[in-house]
Amino acid sequence: MTLPNRPIEALEQSYAELLALCDGLEEVADTLPHDVSPRICLTLAAGLEPLIAQMHGLEEEALFPLLEASQSPQLSQTLARLRHENLADQSTAAEVSEALHDLGTGRSALSPDAMGYLLRSFFESMRRHVQSERELIAMVPPTASDGGR
Repeated sequence: MTLPNRPIEALEQSYAELLALCDGLEEVADTLPHDVSPRICLTLAAGLEPLIAQMHGLEEEALFPLLEASQSPQLSQTLARLRHENLADQSTAAEVSEALHDLGTGRSALSPDAMGYLLRSFFESMRRHVQSERELIAMVPPTASDGGR
């Protein structure tokens, strides 16, 4: 995959990919306990952690400098919270990826209800993450360093 040159465009592309992955997670959750596709589970499991890492890297490159440049105390607090949340997201993504892998290989130790809850809580959290980050991007004026977005 080739990322766009402009950091905000690359971040938006990453968000679109994450939302598509969330749709896949929702599809798996909706098919539990029957009709779960092992292939889809394994594909989602393999792509989840790299996509989260890519997205967080792009946030560090594109969004966080905009927040730092604003010199707003509220945005400084927001930035600290976002960095903390990103660490939590990475940990949860690893847990979800492992659970999907186990489900895809037929070795899930989780009940269908527990698996559904895990998937739903994760994809709902990621959708909220994308929405709030997009709102921040819209609120912070572009700078010369972001290539005009």
